[in-house]
Amino acid sequence: MPGTPIASEMRETLRGGERVLIRRARPDDVAAYRDFVRHVDAEDLRLRFFAHIAELTDSEADKLSHLDYVHDMAFVALDEVSGEMLGLVRLRDELDEQTAEYAILVRSRLKGHGLGWLLMQRVIQYARAKNLHRVYGDVLADKP
Repeated sequence: MPGTPIASEMRETLRGGERVLIRRARPDDVAAYRDFVRHVDAEDLRLRFFAHIAELTDSEADKLSHLDYVHDMAFVALDEVSGEMLGLVRLRDELDEQTAEYAILVRSRLKGHGLGWLLMQRVIQYARAKNLHRVYGDVLADKP
């Protein structure tokens, strides 16, 4: 991969004192996705998925656990003590292979602790190493 090599894992401490490990998502993380989503408020899920969802569908879990690493990347944030998934960021290349879309989701209780910022920084670092020119994320601004 062109550009500066990036660490495969990083450890950080959040504003609330939580110690997290951020690493590439792996297929065996699929078991943690459903528990993770259960700890995200319905409104936060709506803002992330642009629809009301009660749980992660099999299709969505499958997409997260079986990435096409040429065009997709995902990083997870795990609690260093319990191993629980605390956050997730996904990056998907557009057809032009110069632009990519990212999406972040963190456990609702951790909003404002800096985890979303760390995940965004990690995915930007990856995008730079991949020589992407533009990374964007859509935001749902309306109210239900």
